Amino acid sequence: MEIRPATTDDLDGLVASSSALFAEDAATRDPLRNTNWPAAHGAQWCRELLADPQALVLVAVVDGTVAGHLVGIFAEPSAMWTAAKAELVSMYVRQDVRGQGVGGRLVDTFTGWAKERGASRLDVTAYATNEPALRLYRSRGFAPQSITLATDV
Repeated sequence: MEIRPATTDDLDGLVASSSALFAEDAATRDPLRNTNWPAAHGAQWCRELLADPQALVLVAVVDGTVAGHLVGIFAEPSAMWTAAKAELVSMYVRQDVRGQGVGGRLVDTFTGWAKERGASRLDVTAYATNEPALRLYRSRGFAPQSITLATDV
């Protein structure tokens, strides 16, 4: 298994990984999510991320196939934020390779990238019912700082 920065050659695998994330995570936890979004917009989104110097796009490759991904965004200090920070925007690991440390390696690579760039804080958002993701993030030092509450109207 290899963790590496994604290239345009990985686009199909990235879109497939993003689609799997939407189907497994968002579709089961958020009825407002458009589960067709990755198929319709994923390739363009990934192309833009790959060209963005403030973005990190990682792939986990197993036997020559994308088995997972991570997308992170770095933000410089601004008028609103007094220090640099990075956000883990998207992460998915295929079912058949879970439990082998792939998610941890993706998060650790993201953390190292963000620290090297000078991030003072790392953010990630996960559904409250996604206990495996929450366990992984907590094991890497992430802790609740705020809570988002929602209701359907």
